[in-house]
Amino acid sequence: MLLSISSVTNNTAVSIAAAALFILNRRRNGGFYYRSMANIVCLAASASCGMVFAILLRIIGRPDLINWMSTRLYYYLFSFFTGLYIEIEGHDYLLNTGSKVIVCNHQSSLDMAFGGGVIPKATSVVAKKALKFYPILGWYLALSNAVFLDRGNRDNAIKAARRAAEDIHKKKTSVWIFPEGTRSYGPEIKLLPFKKGAFYMAVQARVPIVPVVMENYNKFYDSKSRQFKSGIVHVKVLPPVPTTDIPEDSEAIDKLTNQIRDDMLKTLKELEGIKVNEEKAALHYDNKL
Repeated sequence: MLLSISSVTNNTAVSIAAAALFILNRRRNGGFYYRSMANIVCLAASASCGMVFAILLRIIGRPDLINWMSTRLYYYLFSFFTGLYIEIEGHDYLLNTGSKVIVCNHQSSLDMAFGGGVIPKATSVVAKKALKFYPILGWYLALSNAVFLDRGNRDNAIKAARRAAEDIHKKKTSVWIFPEGTRSYGPEIKLLPFKKGAFYMAVQARVPIVPVVMENYNKFYDSKSRQFKSGIVHVKVLPPVPTTDIPEDSEAIDKLTNQIRDDMLKTLKELEGIKVNEEKAALHYDNKL
C-alpha cells in the first residue's frame, strides 16, 4: 500500500516537473501559436478571477482595486508564460497625481496585457461597446465599471464621456483610454489621429491628462507574419498636462489634442532610437564573443 502511494507521488512529481520544464522551454522558445494561446488563456483566467474580485471587493468596500488586481494578474500571467515584459520609465507620474485621464497609444490586443503592468489603482477602463457582449471579458468589464463607448453613435459617446467625467469626481477615480480609437498595426513609427473624447472628458472634469507611450513592439509581435517573441517592451509615462485653464470649446480641445499627440509621437520615435541602440550594443557584444 505504502509502495503504491509512494509510486503515485513520484509519478505526480515527475509529471509536474515535466510540465514545468515544458512551460519554461516553450516560454523561451515557443512560437506564435503557443504564445497566442497562452495569451488567450491568461486573459480568460484573469477576467474570470476579476469577476470574483469585483464581487468580493465590493463587499469589503474596495471597488477601487478591481481593475488594478485583475489587470496586474493578467500582466504577471502573460509575462510568465510568454516571456514578454515591460520596462517602465516615469511611473511616479501615475502614482502622484490624484484623479486623471490616462491616454495611451494602441497597437494590438497585447496592449491590455502591457497596460496591466502600468495601470494605477482606482482606475476605470474605457472600452468599445462591442466588448460588452464578449463572454467572460465583457462580463468582467461590466462588473468593473468600465465605460463603454459607442463610437458609431456620437451622441451616445458624448453622454458616456460626460458620465465618466462626473464619476471622476464622485468616485475619485481615474480613466484609462486609447485615444486612437483603433489599433495602429505595423512596423511604422506612427500614431493614428486622436479622437477627442478623452480630452473633453479631462477638461470637463478639470483633471490632468497623463500620456503613456508604449514603444512599437512589432518586432516582438506581428499577427500578419505569425511572429510572437519574448523580450522587453519599453513604456514611458510623460508628465501630467493640466487642464484647469482650458475652455470647453472645440478650438481649445483641438489644440490640446494635437499638443499631446505631438508629444507622444516624439516620445514614440525616441523609444525607437533607444531600441535601435540596444540592438546595436547587443550585436557588438555578440561579435566580441
